[in-house]
Amino acid sequence: MANETRLEYESLPAVAPSYLKAATTLSGGLSKGETIPDIVAEVPDLEVRAEELAKYRKVCGFRHTPHLPVTYPHVLAFPLHMAVMTHKDFPLKLLGLIHVRNEITQYRPIEAAEKLQLEVSVGGHTEVAKGVEFGLVTRVRDRAGDLVWESTGTMLSRQKTSVSGGSSKPRKTQEEGLPFEPAEHSEWDVPADIGRRYAGAAGDYNPIHLHSLSAKLFGFPRAIATGMWTKARAAAELEPQLEQAAYTLSLGFKKPVFLPSKARFAYSLTDSGANFALTNQKGDILHLLGDVRYI
Repeated sequence: MANETRLEYESLPAVAPSYLKAATTLSGGLSKGETIPDIVAEVPDLEVRAEELAKYRKVCGFRHTPHLPVTYPHVLAFPLHMAVMTHKDFPLKLLGLIHVRNEITQYRPIEAAEKLQLEVSVGGHTEVAKGVEFGLVTRVRDRAGDLVWESTGTMLSRQKTSVSGGSSKPRKTQEEGLPFEPAEHSEWDVPADIGRRYAGAAGDYNPIHLHSLSAKLFGFPRAIATGMWTKARAAAELEPQLEQAAYTLSLGFKKPVFLPSKARFAYSLTDSGANFALTNQKGDILHLLGDVRYI
């Protein structure tokens, strides 16, 4: 593609330099007429490390199986995410980006012993009332080059735009204000150290998840759970209930889960997959809302 920037790695890059760049980037934003350029990062031949996979399974609640948890390729690609979003041509400030939606499609289960090709790309943006949104796209291929997994994480960068805002009040329709009737519930005990434990397993050391003191520097009264931990924890609970292994798992991140806290996971299985949500114990604060759709 013309004007595309490609970052080609033989192995996953270290994330420490990316964190240093993020911490020292004091400004960022899109000028009128500017957009996010096309930046692509790739690793051609990646092996999963068993000890790191085991840590991830434990912290997220996944069973031990011969296959990768559906959310694990996101973790494998995290160093590439960081490389792309701290590249000199990426115009937005990394710290302060908000992960608002995430969609994963697993075309088939991925064996833990497989060698994989990873590609992460970004480019373009959409103006919304709260700022600009862009998609961080991750694709995983097997050694034959077949696409086996892909995801899009929609990120928000807050800045002034020409888009006017609408009502932010959630639409309440059924039990707990959810757009589906929950059939099953479980209680989650979310400990104060889950952000640090997830960081140790996934490499995501965003300061808003690690400690109340570092979270306060970014305007949060306490540390908050990592969004992709809540998605992984939901996937771990749903996976044994699903009838098919090829599906799309989508959700929107709503209100943050402050640490420590107790939460309520609700779901209902359907012929085409499942609907699910995470709320606080009372059910009056919605943390995430999503669905599974077989393909």
